[in-house]
Amino acid sequence: MTVARAFKFVVLGLMVAASARSGGLTATHRYLEIHGAKLYTEILGRGPPVLFLPGGMLSFDSNFAHQRDYFARYRTVIGIDQRGRGHSPDGPWRLSYKLMANDTAELIRRLGLGPVDVIGHSDGGDVALLLARDHPELVRRVVISGANLRSGLTPAEAEARSRMPAAQLAQKLQQITNSMPKFIRADYSRVSPDGPDHWMVMLEKCYRMWINPVVIDPADLKKIRAPVLVIAGDRDFTSIEETVEIYRGLPHAQLMIVPGTGHGTFVVRSELLNPVIRDFLDAPDASAGGL
Repeated sequence: MTVARAFKFVVLGLMVAASARSGGLTATHRYLEIHGAKLYTEILGRGPPVLFLPGGMLSFDSNFAHQRDYFARYRTVIGIDQRGRGHSPDGPWRLSYKLMANDTAELIRRLGLGPVDVIGHSDGGDVALLLARDHPELVRRVVISGANLRSGLTPAEAEARSRMPAAQLAQKLQQITNSMPKFIRADYSRVSPDGPDHWMVMLEKCYRMWINPVVIDPADLKKIRAPVLVIAGDRDFTSIEETVEIYRGLPHAQLMIVPGTGHGTFVVRSELLNPVIRDFLDAPDASAGGL
């Protein structure tokens, strides 16, 4: 989101031993201690692993409700709730995309997944790009939707926003809340271990991360060797021009602009995206449709 817009090792605790799902699927729900945080993970299905990274204030279940069971029919699906989002508790830290990318890398190592396919939406797409840049040995293929390179603010503008008076900041956070689909806050209130009243605290942390002028330096895109499928709605928060800039900056990329669609590609256009993503992930490593 822009401003304008286990298999092994020690787990801290078992939240739910297992729960039956539609189609006979069974999921395990666990917390893993990663770099001082407790990250909620959900694992189901069988086959090659695919890791899902939600965006913004979303949880895995709310962001990828239409991908979860679809991909679990032929893949091992791993969903993460990042720090303070979904079922994962918040703590005394400042959020950054690099922090979440490093958390995700350690989680992949803890679960013993090896090179894994990664699907990220919005903030999760930004994290996926940093993960592929900084930890290439852990990433096989990447799918991103609604990712961005920059916030659209100059350093001076970002600095000014970071120093907003409390009343002005509270008003801004309320505006952001009002602009979001209502299900996002409802989902947070329902599952957050910090309780519904922690929403504004968490949103402020996200907002301070979102106003950073640079998410990933465009020059760093060429360092990403994994094949990447770049997706965006034609009315997404990130402009088509910036999405194309991401696509052209990557050495091995494909591009999909979804017509008549805003930021919620995975939620509202799953019937179109899911088979395309499956084909991309299943393509042989050596060819990948000409990559």
